[in-house]
Amino acid sequence: MSALLVRPTAQLRSAAQPRPARRRLVAALASLAVAVTGFTGLVAAAPAQASTGSAEAGFVASINAARTSAGRPRYAVSSDLTAVARRWAETMASSGTLRHNPNLASQVTNWRFVGENVGVGYDVPGLHQAFMNSPMHRSNILDSDFSQVGIGVAYSGGRLWVAEVFRKPTWVAAASRYVAPRAAVRFVAPPAWASYRVGSRGVVVQRIQRRLGVRADGIFGPQTRAAVIRWERSHHWRATGVVTGTMFRVLRA
Repeated sequence: MSALLVRPTAQLRSAAQPRPARRRLVAALASLAVAVTGFTGLVAAAPAQASTGSAEAGFVASINAARTSAGRPRYAVSSDLTAVARRWAETMASSGTLRHNPNLASQVTNWRFVGENVGVGYDVPGLHQAFMNSPMHRSNILDSDFSQVGIGVAYSGGRLWVAEVFRKPTWVAAASRYVAPRAAVRFVAPPAWASYRVGSRGVVVQRIQRRLGVRADGIFGPQTRAAVIRWERSHHWRATGVVTGTMFRVLRA
């Protein structure tokens, strides 16, 4: 058997924001601390302690499964919320005291709405079900305003301590556009008989321009021709303004 203990707290709202809809009053009791504790001699031994990472992932999966079943969009996991939640879970575990984070509003940044569920028990399924059985905890999990979550878990004395932090941000950073790297292309030098002159275009012309120190736009124009002539004269070649495949190799372009 188990006992369910509840402890109320206020949901937080940015003071700069307008009054909410009637269903969510300012300072309404919207988040509770849930403790699942066993009566001595009536609860089986606690299961082996899982890793905190797998437990956190288990809570996220359970929360998003509940939201999907309720027709709600999944919560995005936020790294900064996770960091806040982990620190508070560790604080509760080390002190052996179940309570809400009194500094939640200052530790969480960029929030329009912020809320918290905290609990202690023996496993992820049992604690999640306790949250879902509590109307106020359930409202945080299925909230239509929150869009992000961070889960923190800590173990102490064979028990699992969890903090769930929820947020509706005031702004969301634009996702960066991923550009796939181009496949490397091996350059093949032109044959000895090839020639490049005014009007020629392409990567070979661009390499010639770079070697001669002119604008590398890949277009063989008058400026490129003049640079070629200067190079030919300084190297005692016949000044033609035309780059052959042989000259290209000498240029080491």
